[in-house]
Amino acid sequence: MSADVLERVAERVYRIRERFVNLYVIDVGRIVLVDTGTKGAEPLVREALKELGKELADIRLVLLTHHHLDHVGTAGVWKREAKSTVLVHDDDADVVAGRERRKGKGIGLRAKTLIAFAGVFAWSMRVPPLEPDRRLTGHETIDLLGLPAVVIHVPGHTIGSCAFHLPTEGVLFAGDAVNGRQGSPVPPWFVEDPGAAIASFERLVAKEG
Repeated sequence: MSADVLERVAERVYRIRERFVNLYVIDVGRIVLVDTGTKGAEPLVREALKELGKELADIRLVLLTHHHLDHVGTAGVWKREAKSTVLVHDDDADVVAGRERRKGKGIGLRAKTLIAFAGVFAWSMRVPPLEPDRRLTGHETIDLLGLPAVVIHVPGHTIGSCAFHLPTEGVLFAGDAVNGRQGSPVPPWFVEDPGAAIASFERLVAKEG
């Protein structure tokens, strides 16, 4: 298996590293995707399926941690081509579906500088609106093809940000509610609700600890 595409992080969980974002593959016989990268991640996902000996039709579920384009980018491809079921929190569902537009803000000088230029490149990442199949509340346990996953609403980065905890695998998918790019976890730099982002970060870090 090529480490350039799939990196094993747990018994049934693999990471795909896109340039600026991670997306995850859960292999439970058939496939669950957690986030889908930008639209440029499509060939990476297709290659990952080959490495696992899977077919496109094996992608049954797509979990979205939040509405940003670098996490939603290929979700529409798998819904259309594989008839996958797409799940996202109710508070972000209308943004994914194109019925609502929402802007975040940068925290700190670096983030404010980056966000000022983000709009210049956002057009290149745009994808058609996607109607989610299921809206999550953030207070439920869902069945991932036989694997239980606890949904945790962690608003702040976006109002509908969710984390997904797989207790049997010892894995917590935090999305961008936790920023680990500096080597240690810190709150996100881009947020829709600064106070909620800090509170959600503290909850998740306590859970991981």
